[in-house]
Amino acid sequence: MKTIRRIIRVFLLLIWMPISGLCSLLFVFGGWGNIKRVCHCARIWGGGIAFIISMKKKFFGDMSQFKGGLIVSNHTGYLDIIAHASSFPIRFTPKQDIRKWPLMGWYVGIGRPIWVDRSSKQKSIKLKKDFVDTMRHGIPLIIYPEGTSTDGFSGILPFKSTPFAAVAETDLPILPVVTVFDPPNDGSSLAWYGAGDDATLIPHCWHILGHKKIEVELHILPVIHPEGRSRKELAAYVHGKMQEKYEQIMREKGYSIKGQ
Repeated sequence: MKTIRRIIRVFLLLIWMPISGLCSLLFVFGGWGNIKRVCHCARIWGGGIAFIISMKKKFFGDMSQFKGGLIVSNHTGYLDIIAHASSFPIRFTPKQDIRKWPLMGWYVGIGRPIWVDRSSKQKSIKLKKDFVDTMRHGIPLIIYPEGTSTDGFSGILPFKSTPFAAVAETDLPILPVVTVFDPPNDGSSLAWYGAGDDATLIPHCWHILGHKKIEVELHILPVIHPEGRSRKELAAYVHGKMQEKYEQIMREKGYSIKGQ
């Protein structure tokens, strides 16, 4: 049954990916209006994939409080991106290296992302400006400041402060989101972490496609305003709030946090 499910889903994804990509192609050029439209296309893209893989989302908290700014989430792998893309009209911030990937780099590029390149001081300054300009135009950005993915059950890693530079000492709001995937009944992991090559990614995707459903909770925390904090202070403050909520969720679910 799992093999049949996987084959059907691969077939549907091969149809959906080009179709949803056409939506972004319509707005691949132009100003801020088209960038906003592409962000809504990304939500359609993510929603279609979530439907195909039977991702069931539960929301906790008040989304109406957030009118645009910086979304911050913990990170357990590529399933986070699908969960978030299908929930918010966001602009992604992928690493510059992805731009060089065959086909995938082009596909990501038509979504008008902000490519993250910190190879020089000049590029870092431009990156910060692009972040701020995007948020000033009411387009939410999402970051995963742990800097890597985790297994989802070992706490939230300390945040790198660099991604917070764009909002530090501004009035731009931050929306913390704690993302928690319920483990499948077979005891396997939905997280993709500790691996960085395609040889391990593809088998993991094949494994994911076999699950009857994927359940994820998105816990929306109260909006945080920078209030003059430096990027390091802001990173530590947001991390503290998210870690506190994460531990509460784990306790309520009866999950143990590894290493504690």
